Amino acid sequence: SSYTVRANKDEVSLEKLSTAKLVVFGGPRERFSSSEFEAIKQYVTGGGSIMIMVGEGGEQRLGTNVNYLLEEFGMAVNSDSVVRTVFYKYLHPKEVFVSNGIL
Repeated sequence: SSYTVRANKDEVSLEKLSTAKLVVFGGPRERFSSSEFEAIKQYVTGGGSIMIMVGEGGEQRLGTNVNYLLEEFGMAVNSDSVVRTVFYKYLHPKEVFVSNGIL
């Protein structure tokens, strides 16, 4: 089976989300509106899949409000890091070192 990747620069709507099997939010840098949150929530509760990736510093550093949505599903994005891209003698228990790899 083949996959099509599309970027959306417009407002997030249920109509646009429903055309996808998986929606990836890669480091959102703007705040979501209440109508966008409602569309995402309807998409997920209707069986859609989303993946949200946020960089080190969390939503505060990126200026997004993604935790507002995630908290409704019992999750939240912290401001710390899970992946370390440079070697350090001792890793934090929540970190993993990835060298020349793809997650």
